Amino acid sequence: MVDPNYEFAVAQVTGTRDVHAGHLGCARCMQPLGDQIPSRCPECGVALDPANPRSVCDLRNRRDRVELIMALAAGIVVGGLLGFGWWFGLMKHNRWLPILNFLVPIVCLAAVPAVLCARLPRVRLAIAYAIGSWSFLGWSLLAIAIDNLQQGASITDLGLDFRGTFVVGGPVVAVTTAVGIGLGGLVRVIVSRTRPKA
Repeated sequence: MVDPNYEFAVAQVTGTRDVHAGHLGCARCMQPLGDQIPSRCPECGVALDPANPRSVCDLRNRRDRVELIMALAAGIVVGGLLGFGWWFGLMKHNRWLPILNFLVPIVCLAAVPAVLCARLPRVRLAIAYAIGSWSFLGWSLLAIAIDNLQQGASITDLGLDFRGTFVVGGPVVAVTTAVGIGLGGLVRVIVSRTRPKA
């Protein structure tokens, strides 16, 4: 017999009375609560009220949000590594094959979302990563500013073209990552259709 308080909490949090779809947990520490909602969380001791949706949460939704935030953060970190690597590794030293200065960031910005889209269980994680990787533009401007400061330029004389960088580079980066996600999605569809059905 399912606790009616549990049914009510499921309805409040998930919008459905299907208790098997609830997966309710403590909103504070994400401790799973099982089929009964106690008056206090057994993990952190916070008071739990089935009538208050803020005291309980659907753990699946919370995990989804955490995964999206982690994918976005990963994109930002990789965008930073790519931005600094592009400026200090290519623009400053690669004179023998300048086309690489353009191709390397484009390929990197497209390839990783393509692989993630093809391999991860949810496409939105690849999209969150791709959005985070757009920070490449800001990181590359920061790398240029640091390089100029190291060479003795003052902060007022950096002469960085923020508007031009984001107006021109923004669409290029967005289209590049979108193409990568599209290619990954195409691979995903092909694999799912060619996989033998059980």
